[in-house]
Amino acid sequence: MSHSPISAPHFVTPAGPTEPGFRPDAPVNRPLLLVFMFSAAALSALSGILSALMVYLGGKDLADQNVRNAVDSDPAAVGLPADTRSADLQRMSPTAWDDVVTHWQDTMSARAAFAAALAVLVLVCALLARNASLWSRAALSVAVLLGGAFPHVLVLRDAPPTGLYVTSLAAPALAVVTVVLCWLPTVGRYAKARGRS
Repeated sequence: MSHSPISAPHFVTPAGPTEPGFRPDAPVNRPLLLVFMFSAAALSALSGILSALMVYLGGKDLADQNVRNAVDSDPAAVGLPADTRSADLQRMSPTAWDDVVTHWQDTMSARAAFAAALAVLVLVCALLARNASLWSRAALSVAVLLGGAFPHVLVLRDAPPTGLYVTSLAAPALAVVTVVLCWLPTVGRYAKARGRS
């Protein structure tokens, strides 16, 4: 009597629970919030680059205007008597005024170089974060906060001219928006779905 081999019953294992909004068999689409995150990071970097360009193109005239604004808006903050005016200082000692403006131009140029370098770092980190992996979002968060906070916060407290003020205000504001978008649940779910695919 021959016995036919009996095969073990074949069971199909049901798929485990998936993240809300993602089907295991569907292609993973990039969420709109991730696009907003890239845009905010790129605009923050662009603000930093524009600030740096303004400083370099403005040269000594921009530094002179910045020193005048600082003296005229709050003389006590720069160690002068409360009734001091920038025009009076320049008239009393043109050479000393020129030295102060030259020194301030050097300070502004150093900050501009640092802002431009950090802006490039933000752009690189934004490109690395295109798949929203945890490490790339962490790197982008650190880079954009550094690029947005320093040196722009320093510029904002130094009574800059209007154009420089606007670009220096935009950089940290967009940096905060980028960091918030980096850590929203939708972006995290997208990263997990990419990891599973």
